[in-house]
Amino acid sequence: MNQVPYVLFVDDDAGMANSMKFLLDTEKITCHHFASGEAFLEAIQKTPALLKGPGCILLDIRMHTVSGLDVFEHLKKINPNMVMPVAFITGHGDVPIVTRVLREGAHDFMQKPISGEDLLQRIENYFQESDIRLAKDRHYHEVMERVDSLTGKEHLIMQHLFEGEANKEIAEKLGNSVRTVELRRAAIYDKLKVKS
Repeated sequence: MNQVPYVLFVDDDAGMANSMKFLLDTEKITCHHFASGEAFLEAIQKTPALLKGPGCILLDIRMHTVSGLDVFEHLKKINPNMVMPVAFITGHGDVPIVTRVLREGAHDFMQKPISGEDLLQRIENYFQESDIRLAKDRHYHEVMERVDSLTGKEHLIMQHLFEGEANKEIAEKLGNSVRTVELRRAAIYDKLKVKS
């Protein structure tokens, strides 16, 4: 099921917020605006599903009291594998800060002023990145469910298989027959939906 992506926009500049809202409304892109870092943090605390995406988070770096950097730090703590890419909106002179946040996991940054065309293209790219992250996240959870379906003995044999050991070696180490290892190995492959 494909959900419609949306923008979470955090900026205390009312003029910028109105321009952003107008532009995104024109393109029929849903935008949730938060007029401060505090308002955004309260919203995601009350409604954690806001961070499930698909979509993107646009953060102004310089805001009163709770800055975009503070918000980003909090997001990394509560949601280290964010499916919604974070892009910072910066003024002049923020290059060292931007370099740091990109190293720490931010996806992109935009320098004010930004043209509507450029902004829309970037948001479209962020939505595509979000789809990729969501697909990886779903795949990871599917794999983990399969791994969790293994019995304790199958887990043990799987660890030996990861070490590259042959059935005979595993059987000797675990005190099993080679046939037992072969059957468990087949069950592991079947449950994990792999061929080798």
